[in-house]
Amino acid sequence: MFKLFSKIKGRFNPTESRRRLVVLYIIFVVIPIILSDSLILTSIYNTEQTVRRHHLENEANAIHYTFFNQVDQAAKLGSAIYSSLYVDRFIHYDYESGLDYYNSYRQFFDDTLLHLVTSQSGMNFKIYTDNDTIINGAEFQNIDKAKGTDWYNYVMNSGLKKGLYFDTKIGPNKSILRTIYLFQRLNYYEYDSPNVMLIEIDYAQFVEELENLNYEFKAYICDDDYILMSNGKYSNVAKDYTSVDNLHDISYTQNFEAYGKELQLKIVGAPTSFWYILKNRWYQLCFMILINIALPLFVSDLMHTTYKNKLKEQETVVARKNAELLALHSQINPHFLFNSLESIRMHSLLKQENETAKMVEHLAKLQRQYTEWQQDNIYIETELDFVKAYLNLQKYRFGDRLSFEIDVEDDCRKLLIPKLTLVTFVENAVVHGIESKTTPGWIFVRISKNESKVTIEIEDTGTGIPEEEAEELLSKMRSANIDMLKEKGRVGIVNACLRLKMITDNNVTFDLDSELGTGTLVQICIPVDKLEGVN
Repeated sequence: MFKLFSKIKGRFNPTESRRRLVVLYIIFVVIPIILSDSLILTSIYNTEQTVRRHHLENEANAIHYTFFNQVDQAAKLGSAIYSSLYVDRFIHYDYESGLDYYNSYRQFFDDTLLHLVTSQSGMNFKIYTDNDTIINGAEFQNIDKAKGTDWYNYVMNSGLKKGLYFDTKIGPNKSILRTIYLFQRLNYYEYDSPNVMLIEIDYAQFVEELENLNYEFKAYICDDDYILMSNGKYSNVAKDYTSVDNLHDISYTQNFEAYGKELQLKIVGAPTSFWYILKNRWYQLCFMILINIALPLFVSDLMHTTYKNKLKEQETVVARKNAELLALHSQINPHFLFNSLESIRMHSLLKQENETAKMVEHLAKLQRQYTEWQQDNIYIETELDFVKAYLNLQKYRFGDRLSFEIDVEDDCRKLLIPKLTLVTFVENAVVHGIESKTTPGWIFVRISKNESKVTIEIEDTGTGIPEEEAEELLSKMRSANIDMLKEKGRVGIVNACLRLKMITDNNVTFDLDSELGTGTLVQICIPVDKLEGVN
């Protein structure tokens, strides 16, 4: 800039000075404003596009997870029935009479607790079999009732052992009701068996889970022809499926496969046009417009002032204005830098950091045990792996406030125990003992045995339990039954005690000793022979 003025020598020339001022104005005001505005607008657009893309991806991932979480409950039930020798024997047994079948039917549900599992998860199931000695009705149907139906033809033609099928059925008042089926071929022990299990997933509950996510934009799960469900429009359970051609302005699409079904997740209503995005960033545009108006006026006024003075004064003013322009740029840039950093932060949530990954590993190990329920009873040493994972996860949370020690005799490691029972007692010790304590606390898990019994102790040095509450909890532990699971409160403890009573034929004793400010000790005693042959 100063080189332009250094060429001017001699007396002040108004005409030449005016021409040079115009040149300077264009070079140092108009062009920088145009360039900076272009950069700012581009930065706004790119940043908003990135943020919006992450929002859409996050919504799609959340809906995708919710979808599979709902379907996986049915899939895991199907897998458990598929590989169950007990179920296979039940549906292939030749019953001598209707009474013989009825008694076996009742014993079957008492042994498997399937009614409890399906009622809690909102699922219904039917098993279609070619066993003519089974009375046709309720959960067991003759295979002839399935033959010729659309879903059975789909099962036979698809060649899948397990799969999803979206259909409708006739409800009350001959109304149409949407349904979601997960079918499971029951040919694990007999390859060419025509037997099949059909699990009906509650469509209304499924849609409610999607709607409860409360995302800004509407998402639709579709196949090639129809909209199967959504978190908004076109999810009326009492109407037939709507054609996918009704969807317009699709902003994001994610393809996925679910048990042999090719599906698409489409998100609608997320405008990404340049002007729409600028409209959402109106406050930045207003700031930029103010600069565009104020700065030229201010510079023009200064130039007009310098025009009346000497050329050397003009040099100083223009240089100062250029510095002010750069300063204004430096004020704008951090704002967009923070927006960019926010986008990077959101993106980094999708990446694994070392410490976070370790915590997630423990959490995943625990979560996997809740979802993969192939068998109810596991080795004590396997259960203790879950206990360690849970305590390590809590130690990540509490830090030095939590310490733990696990002491188990080698003779006890291969004994069988109901899955997640020890974890339940340990969790109770952490939540009700350590969590509300401000000073460091310990969790002790001790397992030992003598010739006749196994003793399990879970002790914490937490806040303790008031005497009346301790007596009430111990009473529930000792009298645990199915009806108690419907009540509010510590149903996890009741569940664990009930399963221990069931696998030991009620030959288990529970004791609880607690003192306020000192801690709580839970003691469980079980005959050794009850844990050696548990199936």
